[in-house]
Amino acid sequence: MTSEVDLSTEARTQQAARVPRARTRAGATAHRPPEVLRSRRSRPGPDAVLGLLWALVGLGVFSWRVGVPSPWRDEAVTVAVANRSAEQIWRLVQHVDLVHAPFYFLVHALSGPSATVVQARWPSVLAAAATAPLLHGLARRLALPATGPRTARLVGATAAALWVATPLVSRYAQEARPYALATLVATASAYLLVRASGSARRGWWVGYALSLPLLTALNTLALMVLPAHAGVLLLRGTGALARRRGAVAGGAGLLLALPLLVAQSTQQGQVAFLRPPLLRQLGEHVVFALGSPLTVALAAGAVVLAVWRARSRALLAVGLLWGAAPVPALWLLSQVHPLWTTRYLVVVVPGTCLLLAAAVTAALPAARRGRWVRGLPAAVALVLVAGTALAGLRMQLVFRDAQLGHAEDLRGTAAYLAEHARPGDGLLFVPDGEYRYRVLTQLYPEAFAGLRDLALDRPAAESATLVGTVLPTQELAGALEGTGRVWVVGGSGPVVTASEQDRETLRLLQEGYRVAREQHLRAFGVRLYVARDRPGAVLAA
Repeated sequence: MTSEVDLSTEARTQQAARVPRARTRAGATAHRPPEVLRSRRSRPGPDAVLGLLWALVGLGVFSWRVGVPSPWRDEAVTVAVANRSAEQIWRLVQHVDLVHAPFYFLVHALSGPSATVVQARWPSVLAAAATAPLLHGLARRLALPATGPRTARLVGATAAALWVATPLVSRYAQEARPYALATLVATASAYLLVRASGSARRGWWVGYALSLPLLTALNTLALMVLPAHAGVLLLRGTGALARRRGAVAGGAGLLLALPLLVAQSTQQGQVAFLRPPLLRQLGEHVVFALGSPLTVALAAGAVVLAVWRARSRALLAVGLLWGAAPVPALWLLSQVHPLWTTRYLVVVVPGTCLLLAAAVTAALPAARRGRWVRGLPAAVALVLVAGTALAGLRMQLVFRDAQLGHAEDLRGTAAYLAEHARPGDGLLFVPDGEYRYRVLTQLYPEAFAGLRDLALDRPAAESATLVGTVLPTQELAGALEGTGRVWVVGGSGPVVTASEQDRETLRLLQEGYRVAREQHLRAFGVRLYVARDRPGAVLAA
């Protein structure tokens, strides 16, 4: 493996000055036993040790309280689908959620037909932890030609530390969805490209080409990183041959991804709920992604410093194209074709870490003689990492809160029903068209074991849908006949009716029942409707 010293102009100059001494050493090593030479070659280098360290630190941070936050609706769907048979999963993704199919099959393969929320979150934990050493290596290699080995290693450590310290990373590192996994592949793809552009081995190019269809399979919008790949080839000084090879490898990878892109385009109804974002949402995303307004101010200062004086053009360009440009680009695209949501932008965060770490390469003159401030890189790194960690501490705790962490309290809702419902009670969901409500019965079946889902026609697995199919509207009255107590689960606040069936359900409840109990939890409302006075009705709440 080529060491970073070999890649540094400064180091090559120093090595040339030591040629006689190197020859003496070579002559001495020729007489050493082969086992001694093999032992020395097998010792891990400092960057391998640092990479392992960052992976362990990331694993510790991202696994902390991983099971505490209640899952939200999408995580519930992951667990519910992963617990089906492989054949049932395949039947489902042909109609819906094809973009999440690899993650569903992964969780199913790892946990079998009895996956829990925590088990489904662990692939994301491991993916986020593995991203840290890759980011370290990527940042170091991008900075190395312009800064030398010592500063380049500091840049890599800064990028990895920012990744671990950013609250948004922890939020999606504990998400039972494929966003952390897609981010890992995006980082690996950029790393493979950098290695390929500086190596004569074709295997790096093959790995890079194969990473693109995998990235597409995990998250189509993760292809937003491709402009940064162009920046690597154009600004890293790789030469015309590497650029041609990069274009060929990238084209081959996208060609392999094309069938996936076509298939995923047939399921665009899944994002039909998204709306064009307002201008204020752009700013809100930046604050949410970085953790606090203080962190935004710190990051803005780092970006200004990097743009002004960063010595590594390649690192700065990749950081801008990957870590900054995709955010306004997606906002603008969403004005025409709404795709704006924070979880689609998790893949941008490694680029943001690279962009901020570029400030570490800034060189400011300290005196007229033109000497550089030797301690400046370390000072910038310390301010960036410490400021991000301290300013983001509150959000780190919020994201690990039982009710607030993932913004929806499915667990508390199921626990409330398990405590207060009686065997034989009826169950309805209003609005019924939103999968977040009925998926509760699949995630916590024990809490709903004694209840009758009155509007359910065919269960989810049998109908190859996320939550099942419902009875025709005209059959709702018959389903309610003779039921004395009905639990209605919906959103918090007033009852929302989003369809004709919802309106008919609410009409029947208002005519024949009264509200006897009501509980509002995070994003959920639970109401007990008891039949009005009539023969045979069960009135007690």
